[in-house]
Amino acid sequence: MTVHASPDYRMQVETPPPAGYPAQRVADEFSSQPFEIDYTARRQAFLEHCARNPAPLNTKAAYYELARLAAGETAHEGVIQAALEFIDRRKDCADFTLHAILRLLYQFNQGTGLSQAILERARRTVLGFKYWPDEPGRDSLCTWTENHQILYASGAYLAGQLYPHETFTNSGHSGREKMALNRERILRWMDLRFRSGFSEWLSHVYYDEDLTALLSLVGFCQAEEIRERAAMVVDLLLLDMALNSQQGVFGSTHGRSYENTKKWAFNEGTTDTAKLLFGTGVFSGFDNMSAVAFALSEHYHLPAVIAAIANDRQRPEMVNRQRMGLRLAEAERWGLGFKDFEDGMLWLSLEAYTHPRTVRLVLDMFEAFNWWDNAFFEPFKQYQGLLRALRKTGLIGPVARLFERDLCRNTREQANLYTYRTPDYMLSCAQDYRPGYGGDQQHIWQATLGPNAVCFTTHPPKREGASPNYWTGSGTLPRAAQVKNVAIVIYKLSHAPALYVPNRLFLTHAWLPRDQFDEVVERQGWV
Repeated sequence: MTVHASPDYRMQVETPPPAGYPAQRVADEFSSQPFEIDYTARRQAFLEHCARNPAPLNTKAAYYELARLAAGETAHEGVIQAALEFIDRRKDCADFTLHAILRLLYQFNQGTGLSQAILERARRTVLGFKYWPDEPGRDSLCTWTENHQILYASGAYLAGQLYPHETFTNSGHSGREKMALNRERILRWMDLRFRSGFSEWLSHVYYDEDLTALLSLVGFCQAEEIRERAAMVVDLLLLDMALNSQQGVFGSTHGRSYENTKKWAFNEGTTDTAKLLFGTGVFSGFDNMSAVAFALSEHYHLPAVIAAIANDRQRPEMVNRQRMGLRLAEAERWGLGFKDFEDGMLWLSLEAYTHPRTVRLVLDMFEAFNWWDNAFFEPFKQYQGLLRALRKTGLIGPVARLFERDLCRNTREQANLYTYRTPDYMLSCAQDYRPGYGGDQQHIWQATLGPNAVCFTTHPPKREGASPNYWTGSGTLPRAAQVKNVAIVIYKLSHAPALYVPNRLFLTHAWLPRDQFDEVVERQGWV
């Protein structure tokens, strides 16, 4: 999940702010060119911006209080208290907030003016949290997507390292046991990302989460192997951003994206980070935590070549080709199987819930982890009896194959990406990515000419509701192909019966905001 305006994701702050705490937000300006060449100056500008603004009351609010501390200001303990309560209630995205609390305990536990009461409350929250789906307690946490897995595993490891001899009250593990359980998960996740890339490819939403988890490891992990490998994967993520951004807009194809993040660069989850590291973007505070993690990092330093790639304006054209992710049919190549729950979690990082190869294993995980009562799996619960019967009779695989194009719309297998960039515009697509399958949050292509001057198309299966909807994702994925500055995107809309997301609208549409262009001409169906 990402952060939206839903009340479920808002911090409930009940105590007044400290004297001098800002009451109104002071908007930052979007920078299409580097606003400062020197990183130290950009970092100072970012911390000053954080100090001038109240924390955004979303799942990432606590990070901005840490930025205030780094800027020499007084933190609003009410925001931190609300963050701790959010984690204690095991709300979805609690793992986002958890890493702010871990950073607080590692980096700001002395000499910052924070009360002993808030530090002790933070300690209790860390010791009482649920860190993996096999731990006790019912909840509706999302623990399995690619970004969540590294957030949970690294959070558990660092919590165990912080309290090696204490007992974690929810699981009964000692801190050392927490470290042992999660060490291999962290190394395996990073190894697969290093070798295969990201199933949530080029995501201007979820790269923010990946970066934050990895920077926690870079900053605080005492194991040199983990620390060094985490820094390497951070380099890869930032190189992805640098190669696939246009003047501050991470406006490429994305493995996961939402309506607002595609339409308006100010809503990208990575834009604050891009402005801090590359000088282009905006300090929006809308849905970002990794910018604070970078600004507070004492051990990660951006390679100069990555910043140079992000700000390359001299090259008349650049073509970037990437392969991202892996195929389920190549499981053996990646050392993965279909019987072990640890393998199952890695398949779920591709969101392969009902793929013919994984569905039996995933149903076993539903039973073991009590996922029938997890709100994310509500669509499955109504078919609980039927799924159990199909599993028992051996028919679950054939049924999954029959409805694969609908049931596997979430699954993100290997994608071949193509980005063409000039000093004036960028065009990007996922080449021939699962044409004719149902889609979920995949963003197949985009042309980017400015912060909000973008164009893309989708097939909306319905007008509203959960993704895929009118602008997020696709009811049916197109066949897309691109050579340099020409992309051809063809839709063949499916009328086939569907169990998961039936197509109710049989049209395609384009987002092309007229008010962002000096002139728009439309003649005989061509714009």
